[in-house]
Amino acid sequence: MRFRGMDPIGDFINEQEWLEPVEKALGATADSLFGRLMPFSQRVRNFLHGVWLGHPLHPVITDVPVGAWTIAAVFDTYELATGDKTFAPGADVAVGVGLLGAVGAAATGLNDWNSTYEKPRRVGAVHAIVNITATACYAFSWYQRRHGCRRAGLTSGLAGYALSAVGAWLGGHLVFHERIGVNHAPGELPTTFTPVMPVADLPENKLFKAEVKGIAIILVRRGARISVLAEKCSHLGGPLAEGKLEGDTVVCPWHYSRFSIRDGSVIDGPATYVQPCFEVRVRNGQIEIRTPPGMTPEPY
Repeated sequence: MRFRGMDPIGDFINEQEWLEPVEKALGATADSLFGRLMPFSQRVRNFLHGVWLGHPLHPVITDVPVGAWTIAAVFDTYELATGDKTFAPGADVAVGVGLLGAVGAAATGLNDWNSTYEKPRRVGAVHAIVNITATACYAFSWYQRRHGCRRAGLTSGLAGYALSAVGAWLGGHLVFHERIGVNHAPGELPTTFTPVMPVADLPENKLFKAEVKGIAIILVRRGARISVLAEKCSHLGGPLAEGKLEGDTVVCPWHYSRFSIRDGSVIDGPATYVQPCFEVRVRNGQIEIRTPPGMTPEPY
């Protein structure tokens, strides 16, 4: 449970109604870029989410512009303080590398942001505005460096770096305070076989919700095969029991992440973390489950 006043900056941003048109514009852009009309749209979105990587791709890509621009800022500060241009070529290359990385960071970030909601969505919009402005400063800096306005270019770059630091702080806020991009599936799972329910009470070909040791789970029975997954979606905690059973997959009702009911693997994002899947046995007419041996549950 969170209390008002514990997050003054996030609460302040959330109250800024003028950001609503910005959110709509970003949402329309994301829908146009990654919408269903685009060929192979879902594959592109899965790649940008980081389904193939096993965790979000966006924070990996953001290290490129942040790291490159940090190098540029150090070299630029040295040049401004001493007049020595020994490191000027390296600084200029770092600015260019950062700009290329910023394109990838923007694409992955926009793709992830489009699957957020309410307060995190609004804070994410400000995060985007700040980072776009920082990138514009560095683009202007790159242009100035190449057209004889070097001192102005260094100043523009340092202004961009200050903005990128603010953007990075907001990104951290989204992860550590709003829990965007972290695993929302339960972390404390039974490691020994634990009774759940009589097998005779489990209907065929339906998502059935139950609870074991305070953990919500979903069960699917198909003939002699019973599949059991954690019910709380790893993406943002959506209720999988209210989703759809499609073939051997379950689709989350919130953001349409798709998981295999056989092993919990991610078929479609925005989820990137595997959904916890249980080992199942039937003993004395009772369904019993446990975490598969060798599987280490991730903490909350």
